[in-house]
Amino acid sequence: DDLRALLMALAILVNTFAMAVTLHGTPQSRSPLVNWYAIEAGIPFTMAPPRPSNHPFDQVPFLTDDGGVEVFESGACLLYLADKYASSSAEERAAWTPWVVWANSELDGLCFGAVPGDHRVRGESMSKPEVRSVGRLDQILGGREWLVGDGFSVADAAVASYLNYVPIFHRGADLSKTPNTVQYMLRCAERPAFGEAFGAQHQALVVAKCNEWLSAGGGAGASGGGLLGALGLK
Repeated sequence: DDLRALLMALAILVNTFAMAVTLHGTPQSRSPLVNWYAIEAGIPFTMAPPRPSNHPFDQVPFLTDDGGVEVFESGACLLYLADKYASSSAEERAAWTPWVVWANSELDGLCFGAVPGDHRVRGESMSKPEVRSVGRLDQILGGREWLVGDGFSVADAAVASYLNYVPIFHRGADLSKTPNTVQYMLRCAERPAFGEAFGAQHQALVVAKCNEWLSAGGGAGASGGGLLGALGLK
């Protein structure tokens, strides 16, 4: 009976993690952040050319899965994968969902200076700790290693992906005044799955820049509270 139960459990596991997830994307797009989380979570997936796909705006990333599932927007792809393959309750999802949404809605602008309808990189605000969300994020990261719980989660894949684009797109950026944020960026960038998803050159540049900022700055921020309170959104 025990052997039969074990075999049934293994069959369910194999069926759940069958190579059904397909991701349309390119290394130059934001699709690597979806790759990163899938690799971290052990979710098998296959890459497909960016086009053709059923993305309503003909962009990437675009994800498909069994049962006719189609998901566009990087944050939505992350949440779908976490909900299907990592979630055990609505309460657990409630812990990471705000961070993923915040990354797409506010952190995007802080890292790229983009405006609605125009995704061109215009500048960054992460070098300005006087900007409310920049300073508060540094405070929050002074009190924890990871954004949710005691380990890496989909929240980190979302937030750290955006943060670690800053040294790639903005070579003159200086985050030395937010050392907690930089230490967090470094922790994430040093993970093997980050290099696998984004590429060794991307990883090496981020790690080098983070070490440069830490050498130039230093110190630690104060411990923060919950996401909504710390960001002044409640």
